[in-house]
Amino acid sequence: MREISGEIMLVLDKMVAALSVTPTCPHCKGIIPSEDVNVASDVAFCRTCNLSHRLSDLTLGTTVDTDVDASRPPAGTWFQRDGRGLVVGATHRSVGQAFGLLLFVLFWNGIVSVFVSFALGSTLQHLGIPVPRWFPPANTKGSPLGLGMTLFLWAFLTPFIAVGLAMIGAFLSSLAGRTEMQIQGNQCALFTGIGSLGRRKRFSTSEVRDVRIEDKRWRDRQGDSRRNSQIVIETSQKPITFGSMLTNERRSFMAGCLKKELVRR
Repeated sequence: MREISGEIMLVLDKMVAALSVTPTCPHCKGIIPSEDVNVASDVAFCRTCNLSHRLSDLTLGTTVDTDVDASRPPAGTWFQRDGRGLVVGATHRSVGQAFGLLLFVLFWNGIVSVFVSFALGSTLQHLGIPVPRWFPPANTKGSPLGLGMTLFLWAFLTPFIAVGLAMIGAFLSSLAGRTEMQIQGNQCALFTGIGSLGRRKRFSTSEVRDVRIEDKRWRDRQGDSRRNSQIVIETSQKPITFGSMLTNERRSFMAGCLKKELVRR
């Protein structure tokens, strides 16, 4: 029943999007009339270009425009051809996002650090190592915290510590992170990280089937609506996703350049 209701909600979302937004062809920029739109099949056909598009992509603004001007990249992006081949990239830098993450990092890690100090002090006591005076006393009702409770406390704190570290990484990425694709011959190398530290993914251009922007919407445990956009490279293997840290303008430019270079029609 959940799967059926989920499919029904998906169709309704598409219908609402189609009715509220006029689909426009990403190639000729012309409006696609309603008689050339099939909501049930998720298809919008442009007679001028003789091309069909996914209606949901057009109404959600996730289409990839290949008519980007690579000679005039937006601020924070680059398009270079040199001895390394072709390099397309964008910075993650965002002052507003960095400020918001900084506030969250200070709040979250400030609270977690108190409990970590408590657990660390108890651990040092069990190891027979002198505890610094500025550490909070690792005692309960005047008695030292038992070994079992100490281990339980570390296990309990582990996911909170992981979230704090992840937020620190996101904060640093919003200051100096970048996403970059290098295309040399028939080989591609995708890098996401800070400086030389980060994640690398290599694949062949012959594996690429399509490049698109995916807009995911969901609700968290509190019922709040969430949204995440990212670039998806469809390959003959597993899809490659990246670019969620980029602004919409930078993401659109990078996706347009990559689709133009990697997808041969």
